[in-house]
Amino acid sequence: MTMRVLESRAARENWRDALDEAISGRADIVITRYGKPVTAMIRYEDYLAVQDELIRLRARQSEAYQAMLASESALSSEWDSPEEDEAWVDL
Repeated sequence: MTMRVLESRAARENWRDALDEAISGRADIVITRYGKPVTAMIRYEDYLAVQDELIRLRARQSEAYQAMLASESALSSEWDSPEEDEAWVDL
């Protein structure tokens, strides 16, 4: 399987051709914005085949994001006692 990379403007201008390529299975289409990949177009049958793994991946990413947010709020909290301040002195 080949991969075709299109800038978002080119993807918009050539939408039908890119869609036909993805549908036929001739190529997976990666769409970039400002030179960075942002999305991909693949055949629907391929998407169905990997959908369960995508669900697991997105759940893990969400859990990691929630943990990051929780740690940020804990790290930005004010210390309530001199003992807490003292505990962090040597770190």
